[in-house]
Amino acid sequence: MSRERPLRLGFFSYLQGDQPAPQLYEQTIEHFVAADAAGFHTAWVAQHHFGHHGGLPAPMVFFSALAERTRAIGLGTAIVALPHENIYRVAEDAAIIETLHPGRLQLGVGTGFSSDAVLAMFGTSPNRREVYDTGIDTLIRAFEGQPLNASGDCLYPPAPALRHRIWESPGSEERVAEAARRGSGLLLSRVAIGGAPHSTHPIQRKLVDRYYAELPAGVEPRIGMSRTVYPATNPARAERDLRDGLAASEEELAKQGRAVGLSIDELLSHYNIHYGSVDEVTTSLAQEPLIDEITDLICQVQPGLPAHEQILETIGLIASDVAPAIGWRNPTTNP
Repeated sequence: MSRERPLRLGFFSYLQGDQPAPQLYEQTIEHFVAADAAGFHTAWVAQHHFGHHGGLPAPMVFFSALAERTRAIGLGTAIVALPHENIYRVAEDAAIIETLHPGRLQLGVGTGFSSDAVLAMFGTSPNRREVYDTGIDTLIRAFEGQPLNASGDCLYPPAPALRHRIWESPGSEERVAEAARRGSGLLLSRVAIGGAPHSTHPIQRKLVDRYYAELPAGVEPRIGMSRTVYPATNPARAERDLRDGLAASEEELAKQGRAVGLSIDELLSHYNIHYGSVDEVTTSLAQEPLIDEITDLICQVQPGLPAHEQILETIGLIASDVAPAIGWRNPTTNP
């Protein structure tokens, strides 16, 4: 299938690293400033509490700083875990970002992966799905300006446009169908949720097909696919970095009883990692089965943890060489 819709480009960060949090946050802002200048459409972050799997518990607070340092790049959450949140505060925080920086927030939401112990700290039932279903319905009603209680209170400040910039990250065809019928965007993780150790591609193919089948007429599809995209002028360095990152990740997962149980070479394939020279990465990405059907390619360097300067180089190479070769038009040079 040839590309039918323009491709948008995103850069994603878990805000992971060994440096102190102030340095980590400042460097990540610099990465997104570079992505903004290079023409990327969206800066994506994930929410994780207590430093588990990522270093950002409060995306909206981070966005308040990032938005002031950037020109036009979108601010995307992939994802805010609704079972951890007071849904009314999520709506209010999002509405303030929307009021101060109209049109920039892309609100991705999901159930998250926290343990029951973490959920209990937030006063949440371990039934994430039930909490999520109530939360997403409430979030939509809030953005639509519907009364939220018996007194008729509505979201303030109002943010009706956010109703059409919600993204969801379901892992089953049935849940994808629900998200599509709501008109939400679809976020595809780097590895199919719950699919390990099986190949991601056939699982995500079914999700995308179901999404298109269930999307209401007249609603523009939004499909964001996350992949590790790591071009480098020194490909050996990129490979070394990724192998070290994979080994560290598997060691941590093994402590939790969640290791995939594959060799490092197998993991490079399993985690859909595109790395090497510009030509190698471009060729590899072009072979992604869904590349012509997604609307947003969300690039990340994880599971590698390259140096600050290396990430800046990678962002530049993606924008200047890799993404244009697979159909992306840089909005800063092709308005």
